[in-house]
Amino acid sequence: MRLPHPRTEQLGFLAETPKEVCKLIGASCGEDEQKLIQQYYELGLPPVTSVNAISVMFGYNPSFTWSLLKNSHKFYRVFEIPKGPKKRNISAPKVSLKVIQKWLATHFYNKWERPDYVFGFVRGKSHIGAAQEHIGANWVISVDIEDFFPSIRWTRVYDAITDLGYQDDFSKQALTLLSCYYGSLAQGAPTSPILSNIIMGPLDKKIFELARHNSATYTRYADDIVISGKDGEPNSLLEQVCTLIESDGWKISVQKKKIQKSPNRLKIHGLLVNDKNVRLTKGYRNQIRAYKHILNNNSIDDESKNKLRGHIAYADHVATYSEQLPPPSTPSSKLPV
Repeated sequence: MRLPHPRTEQLGFLAETPKEVCKLIGASCGEDEQKLIQQYYELGLPPVTSVNAISVMFGYNPSFTWSLLKNSHKFYRVFEIPKGPKKRNISAPKVSLKVIQKWLATHFYNKWERPDYVFGFVRGKSHIGAAQEHIGANWVISVDIEDFFPSIRWTRVYDAITDLGYQDDFSKQALTLLSCYYGSLAQGAPTSPILSNIIMGPLDKKIFELARHNSATYTRYADDIVISGKDGEPNSLLEQVCTLIESDGWKISVQKKKIQKSPNRLKIHGLLVNDKNVRLTKGYRNQIRAYKHILNNNSIDDESKNKLRGHIAYADHVATYSEQLPPPSTPSSKLPV
């Protein structure tokens, strides 16, 4: 569902001002709740202060809102999508919950201060830009977190919501319930990407400081952590990174933990960084040439044509994106404010 832009951007969704929210709630909105609503508006936070507040902002019956909070798992549609040779479970919220999550995600994102080294789930950024930061490296360390969203439990979500500025117990509990599926972030909820970036903040800073101490460059794209350098690879750096990640409560994907060294090819997010710009692997470039040949011969059905055109468009995007990118930043310029 695509929400009307003004509604998503409004802190009160259907209500424009704190006074309007209070007026819609009616007699049950006491002095304390009125002050809290005003406070959240001043902080740029959605005023989730009571069941009635949520209900009037979205036009829901209070009993339905209670159900959203107490039985949120019933408001998801679960299915699988292919992910290479495996499959990924998606828990997609139904419209009534998705509307709220999209609204929350918009304002959580606006409150979040993005460090330069975070590229995943960021407007205007992509895996291509993340790879570009590592151009000219002589070695690359990459580590993935296993089951990223499902491994983020409700306690971390509760703490992130507190860090955003929510102090009222109802607000923190309600927002946690609205953001979780069976006690974890849902793979498919609009709130999951921004909450994961907020939650990763403390660990990001530790890894960044470790990289900077070793004159290296750090980027993170979702759960994909990459460090690279132009000098000789520091001894035990991979082990130090893994220790930081595991001591913070995350599980590392053993299959995706690796070191790459020049003159061998250096591949990040499926792109090569050995040249002055990111580029596709030789195998992928050969595939693109084959796809163009197939399309020119017009020998396949329309559905297959669209898939091949998608690959070709991606290859063109990588080339164009690389040409427009500024030179990669120096490690010292990535210190978060």
